[in-house]
Amino acid sequence: MGRMAAVFVLVVGALVGVMAVDRPLPRADLVWIEPADFNTVDPQRMSHLPDFRLASALFEGLLRLDTLSADLHPVPALARSWEVSDDGLTYTFHLDPAAKWSNGDAVTSADFAYTWQRALMPETGADYLKLFHLIRGGREFTEWRAGRLKAYSQRPASEKSLDAARALREETDRHFREAVSIETPDERTLRVSLVRPVPYFLDLCAFGSFYPVHRGSVERFTEPDPESGALRERSGWTKPPFLVCNGPYVIERWRFKREMRLARNPHFRDPGLARSDSISIRFIENPNTAFLAFENGAADWHSDLEVDYIGDLLAEARAGMRSDVRALGSFGTYFWSFNCTARLSDGRENPFADAGVRRAFALAVDKRAIVEQVRRGAERPASSFVPPGSIPGYQSPAGLGFDPARARSELAGAGWLDRDGDGVPENERGVAFPTVELLVTPAGAHKDVAQVLGRMWERALGVRSKIVIRETKVYRASLKQRDYMVARGAWFGDYLDPTTFLDIHRSGDGNNDRGFSDARYDELMRRADDEPRAAERLRILEEAERYAMEEALPVLPVWHYAQYYLARPEDEPGGLRNLSTHPRLIQYPFLLEVTR
Repeated sequence: MGRMAAVFVLVVGALVGVMAVDRPLPRADLVWIEPADFNTVDPQRMSHLPDFRLASALFEGLLRLDTLSADLHPVPALARSWEVSDDGLTYTFHLDPAAKWSNGDAVTSADFAYTWQRALMPETGADYLKLFHLIRGGREFTEWRAGRLKAYSQRPASEKSLDAARALREETDRHFREAVSIETPDERTLRVSLVRPVPYFLDLCAFGSFYPVHRGSVERFTEPDPESGALRERSGWTKPPFLVCNGPYVIERWRFKREMRLARNPHFRDPGLARSDSISIRFIENPNTAFLAFENGAADWHSDLEVDYIGDLLAEARAGMRSDVRALGSFGTYFWSFNCTARLSDGRENPFADAGVRRAFALAVDKRAIVEQVRRGAERPASSFVPPGSIPGYQSPAGLGFDPARARSELAGAGWLDRDGDGVPENERGVAFPTVELLVTPAGAHKDVAQVLGRMWERALGVRSKIVIRETKVYRASLKQRDYMVARGAWFGDYLDPTTFLDIHRSGDGNNDRGFSDARYDELMRRADDEPRAAERLRILEEAERYAMEEALPVLPVWHYAQYYLARPEDEPGGLRNLSTHPRLIQYPFLLEVTR
């Protein structure tokens, strides 16, 4: 074959391959819109609500929540039954013998032991690591592993090798079996003991971070690092065709930032659980484009409607002009994070390391004006982090209100005064307060909120600001690296207890993107952990939140969320059945069904 002919054949072959991968497929039974592609498919590394929603379609945990009930109680899933010891410390789960992975392997209790060990390994970087420390021996195992890695890294180069790193891995596996109270008496029985009674532990067993992963698939992309001794995972196991899962669906196709297509998992233990044969998730970052796509019939559900004219749409709905806009109260809070570390990522001194500065900026914000004039929706102004009234028996604090005079006093108390009469405060060295950078993502109303915050801060405090826009994945990485000054944020509770919100302010928590570390706050949270009396425990947590929201201010809460969906009523053609209206906003894709 001639050289040109060979090139022609290769080009044609490549085009055919692209066409095969990008071939048009019939419209899926269920199509929903997400504003951004998923951050990860790895359950142990997830921290965002859309990722967990996807995880519930691809993976199955011990339990799931009854999303169609008023109390969202846990119900059997992979575990068909369980017992709890009289002291509330030991849980024994009995797995469904029909459970299989998507490659046909049996799902066993050892899969949970492997997964939960993986979550406890410090190099995994699990955002919800602290939840696994509820397991007896879990915290000590994480600390032991961190110490062994540190010792390994200090070895002479002559004592470091792939074999040495593998030996450390084997030692770690042995230590886990001996030290952590996770037992696997047989393939269908899992027993776990806790450090203290945890009233929401069954809820956690339905939470995505506790879903199992397939060991063989993960290990295929994992190798000990000869230099550090740590396990280094490549992300290939989370992508088709290598992803092996145990939930109702598998990924049929993933076109990055465009679409993910799900098909039924032929090995799923309960085929009747999934209501749709196929699901398509379309990623549309521009909110107006996403709205028009739904309007034109390209989707059955828009999971996060964020348009400037949401108030107009709600008014149309109230007037009976449209029935597809839904405003749901939610178990979530919209806030702005303060970077609390001593220095910014570029080495500059960080004024927000001072709690007095953070209080000043919070007091200068008229949250009601933002909600009523900018948001114009169904949100409630927020001065607490835990949504008031969302947890039985728990009273959220009053927080800080709008008080510009006190804001200026707090800023002056922190050493920032207008010393030269130019309207901008300076510190005692005469250095002007730096321009405040507000980090946002392109979608939604974040830029509008940032503009209003900037004007309020300039009017009350004399500081200047600018908006920094970063694409969603870069924004998330910036949070983790604390490469920001002030950043928009959102938090939705994962289980029905105040700690689902308050834990993220603990020193070292995987979701503490602010670098906030406060001894008093940590002590209050520790006391709550150790308090066996339920009512007294809630009182301690109330004081922890009061301190965080009125004195320490790692975050500036702005509103308690209403979540906006686009979905036609189930009694109309093209309507959506089984969409939960519970404030926790847990939607299991396998339960959703379109009326035909």
